[in-house]
Amino acid sequence: MIRMICLFAAIAVAAPAAAQTALSIDALAADVVAGNPERQYLARQISLAQTGVAAAGRLADPEISVDFGEKRTDSPLNGQRLGDGPAFAVSILQPIEFNGRIPLRKAIAQGNVTLARLGLAQFDATLAGRARSLGYRLFAAGERADAAAAVAGRMRSLAAVLVARDPAGPAPRLEAAVLEASAINAERIAAEAQASYSAILYELNGLRGQPFPARLRILRPPMAPPLLPDVTVLADRLEGGNFELLALKAQLGQQGLSVRLAEKSRVGAISIGPYLTRERGDVRDTIAGVRAQTTIPLWNRQEGDVATAESRAAQGEAALIATRRRLLASLHADAALYRARSEALAKWPGDAPQHFAEVAAEADRAYRLGAVQLAIYVQMQTGWLDAQTAVLETRAGLWEARENIRILTGGGEQP
Repeated sequence: MIRMICLFAAIAVAAPAAAQTALSIDALAADVVAGNPERQYLARQISLAQTGVAAAGRLADPEISVDFGEKRTDSPLNGQRLGDGPAFAVSILQPIEFNGRIPLRKAIAQGNVTLARLGLAQFDATLAGRARSLGYRLFAAGERADAAAAVAGRMRSLAAVLVARDPAGPAPRLEAAVLEASAINAERIAAEAQASYSAILYELNGLRGQPFPARLRILRPPMAPPLLPDVTVLADRLEGGNFELLALKAQLGQQGLSVRLAEKSRVGAISIGPYLTRERGDVRDTIAGVRAQTTIPLWNRQEGDVATAESRAAQGEAALIATRRRLLASLHADAALYRARSEALAKWPGDAPQHFAEVAAEADRAYRLGAVQLAIYVQMQTGWLDAQTAVLETRAGLWEARENIRILTGGGEQP
């Protein structure tokens, strides 16, 4: 019976661990992009924009005109009424635009498709970058929480042993108080790291479209930072691949087309179609023919539309210059941050957290045997936490700078 209870308890404990999903950072980014619930709406904008292209190439709807009235016929000699009767006229006119206005409208609509695709690509790149940064932050928070919990457990265990012994003088009691105070601080660090872990996990699950409590484990990411190309190479990639710049350039092209369309609108469209007039007085008259009508560009009211389109084009050029300058400043700042943190990591051993963890465990064993003093023991435990925090935070900043550069340069495989 006892064996069965132990077996059920082991299964209950192992079930949550088995339900955990283990992903690499790149796999996490792909999972977030594939499962994000907002992405489907951005993808739908592309199909809607393509519908706009098809609609822009169509002719305007025909116009129908119907007139009703009454015809009276009087004699021109004596004014005697000869007859009266109904009269009506019907015409159907098809507006036809010349001067290449329909191709211009199609080009503007095609620009909307390009903007929708750029928007989706930028969303994917930004979402993947955010997922990678959060993934490393999740890994770092878990490492900090585990290390702080281990330190707190060691110190509380030692404090309990010292209190249980028969104290010979105040020294053991004071050592136990020092250990308990250090354990409280380590437990505070563990609680903060666990709270950060939970907040990051909830954000990631929201981005993945998963339930917020769903457990997730990040596989250990590569520790060595990849080399970063020269900033001039990155600036060239930014100019040719940055989504924000490409969108502004596409909008600027649309505004140029809008200027041309406004200029061509000075000549009105021509409406052509058949008409039928039937009148009945003393006799019945029927007239059928073809009617053509257009506007006379006498007052040039389209001049205001041309000026508005040219003003928007000028604003677009100014926005492009300002955005390029801002993005280049961000690129240089992120590249400088990446190189500074890479140089700092290069000075530290690649296995620094693992090394200090082993030394901290050795210090615990040595203190239990009485081989080291309390001050050295406490400094070694807190030193392990401080060194681990420094390494993890530096690498997290490195990852974030790398992802920022990747997004700025077009969201490719490498920045």
